[in-house]
Amino acid sequence: MEGKTFSEKAKTVLLSRHGAGIVSEYKLSPEQELILRSLETNRETEVRVVGQLGSAGGSYTYGVAFLDQSIDFWGMEFPPMSQSEKDANRVLLQCASCKAHEMVQQSDLESDVYMVNEGIVRFCKNCGSSTFWKRADDAAEGEAAPPQIEEEPDFPEPEEPESIDSPADLQPTLRPANRRKYLRTKVNFKACIRTFAFGDDVVICEDISRGGLRFKSRKHYSVKADIEVASPYSPGSLNIFMRGQIVHVEEVPGEKSFRCGVAYAKT
Repeated sequence: MEGKTFSEKAKTVLLSRHGAGIVSEYKLSPEQELILRSLETNRETEVRVVGQLGSAGGSYTYGVAFLDQSIDFWGMEFPPMSQSEKDANRVLLQCASCKAHEMVQQSDLESDVYMVNEGIVRFCKNCGSSTFWKRADDAAEGEAAPPQIEEEPDFPEPEEPESIDSPADLQPTLRPANRRKYLRTKVNFKACIRTFAFGDDVVICEDISRGGLRFKSRKHYSVKADIEVASPYSPGSLNIFMRGQIVHVEEVPGEKSFRCGVAYAKT
């Protein structure tokens, strides 16, 4: 995930005609391509990371799929899939970003990753990048009733004046009182938002406070999405990530980007 070249002796926890489940000491990104080599046969093949299946004790379990679907890498015979299994793995998915639909035949690895993460990262032709996909019926159900924010999000309101320029600005208005708990400080530095859907997303942080921050990104995050955030962020350095949650998302007109409010997780 840090973009470094690495080599490690990993172990498999699952063998499939489509790939494998492997345990790695590294954090890998969905859609990342790797070279897998068997120590028994010395054969090599290219694989892509489908997604994370679990983690324990500093190790991470990933599902990886062969780029060449016709390869017999393991040298073993797998039982053929029944028609009912094929039908169960054929699903209509929807892109979380552009809402495009696509009927796909998921492999056993992709189905496992989807079940664990309630979605899967795959390439979207419309977006031109890897995005998070869910079953179309699940996505539609989630959109039917947008989550309501009971408390006012912790970021500046657009209509609130930044400074007092004249005595007229001191006159009472009909706007409700600002109920923000922490004072925001305007900033302009990089932050890193880490999620399963988008991996590490380096963004521009606009303001920050004790309770959270606000950033702009071209990624379309969902309200109530759990994230990890490092702010400020410096690639290649020791960055400290904190847990948080997206509490507000709005599209920035004319910029093809989104402004997001983040609240830090309470400890």
